[in-house]
This record gives sequence, C-alpha cells and structure tokens, in this order.
Amino acid sequence: MPTMSRSRIWKFYDKLDRNSAQCQLCEKVIKTSGNTSNLMKHMKTHPQIDLFDDDVVVERGIYKRREQDDKLRFRKVVLFKEESSDFHSELLFKAAKDANGIIELDDQGMTKAAAEDRISTKSVGYAWVSPEATVSRTETVGDDDIIEFEPKEELDEPEKSPLPEIHALPFAGHDNLKMEEPLPSESPFHKDMAFFVCRDRQSLQIVQGEGFQHLVKVLCPTYRPPSAAKLEAIICRESEAQRSKLRQQLAAICTLSLSCSVHTNAESQNWIELVAHFHEGRQRISRTLSVLRLPDLFTSNEVVDCMEQVCQRFDIPKSRICCVTTRTSQLLEDAVTLFLGAHHHVPCFAYQLNSLLEEVMQRPEIRDLRDKVRHHVQSTLQPVQLDSTHRPISAYNMLDLYLKHTLVQEPLPLSPADVDLCQQLLDVLRPLTSSMRELSRTPYPAASTALPIAQTLINELKQEKSAEHMIAREIRLFMVQQLEEIFERMERNLHLALASLLDPRFRNIPFQSGALVAQYMTQLYDMMQVQVNSGEQAAARDPENRDHYDIWAAFKSFSHGKQRLVNGSNGPEEDDEIARYFCAGMSTLRADPFQLWEELAEAHPFLHNVAQRYLHVPATAEPADRLFTDEGAAVTAQYARLIENNMENVLFMAEVPTKEWQL
Repeated sequence: MPTMSRSRIWKFYDKLDRNSAQCQLCEKVIKTSGNTSNLMKHMKTHPQIDLFDDDVVVERGIYKRREQDDKLRFRKVVLFKEESSDFHSELLFKAAKDANGIIELDDQGMTKAAAEDRISTKSVGYAWVSPEATVSRTETVGDDDIIEFEPKEELDEPEKSPLPEIHALPFAGHDNLKMEEPLPSESPFHKDMAFFVCRDRQSLQIVQGEGFQHLVKVLCPTYRPPSAAKLEAIICRESEAQRSKLRQQLAAICTLSLSCSVHTNAESQNWIELVAHFHEGRQRISRTLSVLRLPDLFTSNEVVDCMEQVCQRFDIPKSRICCVTTRTSQLLEDAVTLFLGAHHHVPCFAYQLNSLLEEVMQRPEIRDLRDKVRHHVQSTLQPVQLDSTHRPISAYNMLDLYLKHTLVQEPLPLSPADVDLCQQLLDVLRPLTSSMRELSRTPYPAASTALPIAQTLINELKQEKSAEHMIAREIRLFMVQQLEEIFERMERNLHLALASLLDPRFRNIPFQSGALVAQYMTQLYDMMQVQVNSGEQAAARDPENRDHYDIWAAFKSFSHGKQRLVNGSNGPEEDDEIARYFCAGMSTLRADPFQLWEELAEAHPFLHNVAQRYLHVPATAEPADRLFTDEGAAVTAQYARLIENNMENVLFMAEVPTKEWQL
C-alpha cells in the first residue's frame, strides 16, 4: 500500500508528540489533533513564509534562503550507540552504516533508503554539510548546522503498523549488524537464564522447548533465548570463575571439613557429591565442590580417587581437612580411612534417624494402619499424593492428618480401638519426627547438635506412659535401645564430642559417660600444654599489627581481670581457662555459637582457637530434607537426570549464592 505524502508545513514545525507540534519561528506549541489544519492556520500569522519555496530554511527561529551551490547531502550527527535499547534507532544506524555514514534526502525531506520507508520513529538529528566536508570527514558539526528532520507519520490502522517487524529485526539480523558485542537487552538476560537453569537444576534443553519459547515471547517479545550450546558455554564460563573465587576463599582458611554422599538412581548410575564446610567470621559456609560420576561397580579406591581429584582441583591440602561426614557404610568409612587416616570419619546423624523411623514404620502394626487410611486420606483429605516415594516421615504425616480429621467427620476406616492405638503410636514417634524437622531447618546442621538431640530423644522415650498400649510400649522400648546404641557410637567419636564440648550452648551436658568427658578434657589440657610450650599462645595474644588495635578488646581484658578481683578469685586455679569454661553456665540455645565465642575469646583464647576447628563440622552428609521428604527426593531425581547428561557444571553452580552471580 503506498504511503501518504508528507505535508510541506512540517518543514516549519518540530513534532512533540502525536497531538502537538512546536513552531520553529515563534516556538509556540500548536495542537495538531491528527492533522495539519491548525498548523496551516498558525502559519498565516507569519506572512513572510512561502510554503512552496523549497530553497528556504529555518535556523534558530530565523527564516532565510539556502545557498544554491550547496547540495542536499546530510550526515548523521549523534552517533547511534550499538548498545542502544531503542530498536528504531538501531535500524537507522544500520541504514546509515550500509550507506557509508551518509543518508540522502529527496525533495520532500524523506530518506531514499528502502529500510527507512517503513520506519516510524522519533525525530532524528542530522547535520547539513558541504561536499568538501563530506569527502574529508574531518569537519566538526556545530549546533548552528543542526536542523530537525521529521519522518513520515505511521498509519493509523494498528493491523498495518510495522512495529512488530521492527521489534524482531534487531535480533533476527544480529549477525548482519557486525557488532563486536551483543546488545545489552540480550546479554544480561542470558546470564539470568543460566541462573534459572542452574538454581532449579534444569536440563539445558529446556530453553528449546516450545512451551518455554512461548512463555519468553509473551513476557519479553524482543528477547531471543540462547541455544543450548550457547547456554552451556555461559554456564561453563561462570563455573570456572566461581571455582577460581572459591579456590582463593579456601586458601585463606586454616581448617575445613568435608561431607561426602554417594547416590544411585533407578538405572544403577552412581555419583558422588563433595561439599566443603568452613567458617568466615560469624558465618558458617557450605559450598559444593564437585558432583562426579562413579563406575557402575565402584570400590573405596574409586571414592578416594574422586576426593583426591577434587582436593587437587581446589588446592586443598589434606592437613587442613579435620574430618569427613558420610552415611553409615563400611565402604565409605574405609574410603575416609584411606584418604585421611583413622579416626577422621563422622557418621551422618540424619541418616541414622531416618533409618530408625523407617524400621519402625515397617512394623506390621503400623503398616496395617497406614494401608487402611491411605485411600481415605488421598481421596478425601489431601488431593496430592502422600508417601509417593515411601519416605517414612510421609507415612507418619498421613496418619497424623487422618487423626486430625476424626474429630469432624464420620464414619472412618479405623475403629475406635485402632484410632486409640494410632494416637499412642504417633505420640511415641513425635519426638523423633520433631528432631528430624529440626535438622531440616538448615541444609547442613552443625555436628554440635547431634549429641544433645540424641540424648533428649532417649530421655523422652524412657518416660513411662499411663494406660500404654502393649504395641506402643514395645515400639518405644525398641527405639530407646536403638538410640542408645547410636548415642554410644557418637559419644566415642572425637569430632562429634569436641564439637558439642566446645559449643557454649551445650558444653559437657549432653554426655552419659563421665569417663569419656574426663578423657576429652585431658586431651584438651595436653593440646594446650603443647601450644604453650611452642609459644603459639603468647603469639596469639600479641597483636600482629598495631594499626588493628581494638579499644573494646582491651576493655574486655581489663573487665575480666577486675571481675576476678571483685569476686576474690584470682588464685592460680582461675588461670585454668578449661575449668572456668566448663564450670560456667550454658548459653542461650538459640544463640549463634560463633557469636558467643566472640564474647568468650578474651577469657578462653586457647579454647576459642580449638573451637574454630570443630564448629563447622556438619552432622549430615547431605541436606537433611533430601533424606526425609518427597521434595528432597525430587531434587535427587533432578541430580540423576543431569548426571546422566554430564551436567556437572550445572550442579556445581546450583548452590552458588545469588549474590555471587552478580545478576
């Protein structure tokens, strides 16, 4: 369809918007109302204007005739940045670039370039220059040489508007623009897309799906998602940068611990996850080091090879690793012994609790109750499928949901006697499930919480119940027996014991064996004597840099000494910081142990240094919710799919903090 000719009247006006324009002679704003009638009427107030004289121009409100020997050649004044987000301006830039930087105008002031015939955009600045300046390309364009050029009006019919084509052109012709860097409207979104794929552990092929492409087109029509290969390259680049940063971070710490978990999917594919745990200041940090494939039939030697490979990649010397937390498995325990030596293994506390609950839920009495209420709960009370992956805590939740419903609806699948038995069984199991939920509050709970939780569970289950059902009592005593065996092994584990002893919230309370506590305190005295003999303690007390002098640290030292004088306890026994620490009362349970040690460090410098080696040790080999819940099982299934496609970089970046992405 041919375009409408541009009215000559626009030579004397600057268009402000669709409904107004400004006179170049008197700078008065005139309403256009979609036509030029008002513009023609206003121009009659300037009788010197001849609309049909093509050789006149308006410069800074002055009406004058153009020199005859000048040519109608125009050069772009304001360079259009390649990074501009204005797609219309970028098309003009491309048209100018294809024309060697020069755009010629016809007698009506319109560009001759074919691409300009269908572009509707804002006013564009061009300079009128002489032919000599055009050839030399050295003349500087001044403000006096700039006039305003008004392109054609776009057609009123929305269906005929060329805007949809304009939005698509900058990306469809991206390669033809020959730009050195991608447009900023495209590049940042690529990094956000990589963050989405990694954080949600999605396959790279998701960006090629029809549904995903449609969603992106609706949300941002101008954005073209990267290909799977391009996205993989972005994630690979980001992962290498994050590994370099993590390597530098680990080089600055004195000690760390590892957690190692081994998984097998339905296709019998195996993989190993290694996570580093350390602290910086008050913050306890857990970072995934690597997720690697294992052979179908692997031994402890293959696990050791993976550990050594990862440590070499991140420049982690074995002397800095205090222990490794794994599930209870002879193969993994042997691997840790080969890797670090004896007495460096920490059992996964979450795995032990989950195994105990699973064993209880498989008893015939509970299994019968579960099977009776399953259909009723799924069809009537809970639309979502419960116990879909046979997680033991899901069966507990299903029975608990059923009992809550008995108060409001009849009839029900269970008889009153069954309901009473089910209620007593849930009462027995409630401390255990509550402990599991407490462990799930953080991805990797501290090892110092394992002994206090286990001891509390034993004490709660030892309480006799009135009118207790025989089956409930039998299960309760079975759980007490199993937990006492678990607790005994944990109490003898040096790393778990010292983590609890050096946590100001617990100290020596969560122990059943006084002989073991005395043994651990003797080891602490021996360690302190070695440190004193080597002069490390004296060096620790002396500031290395006088510029870092802290007035409040000096006040703490002064106040502790004065307090001992006031209390009349300034004898030799008061210099025993180990005895003073264990004789003091426990701190608030909800407090952060690293923050508590900032207050205690002045009075207990040696124990403060030792505590830094054990408070970062994790109580679980993997996030507890991945062991306990169906949502955690779904995460493990995602790992399995990505491992099958060799997406180790995606899994490494999945746990990188959001701020580290610098989105």
